[in-house]
Amino acid sequence: MTLVQQATTMMEKLPVRSQQIVVDLLKMLSGISESPDMPNAHEAGFKRTGKSDFALPADFDEHFDDLNDEIATMFMGESL
Repeated sequence: MTLVQQATTMMEKLPVRSQQIVVDLLKMLSGISESPDMPNAHEAGFKRTGKSDFALPADFDEHFDDLNDEIATMFMGESL
């Protein structure tokens, strides 16, 4: 079975709304746009995430690794 046949078989089992979501995702990933108001992905401007103006302490690099245990506790509930 080819990749297209596998995808078709899987899509046929999905509800119509889910099929539309998959089609929209494929359009977005491929850069195809049906609407003249919506630019193709390669034409749209790049938006950065996480860009901010902030000042780190002068000794930040020296103490960055000291935070590992605290961060591990926040996410996993235990120290490394």
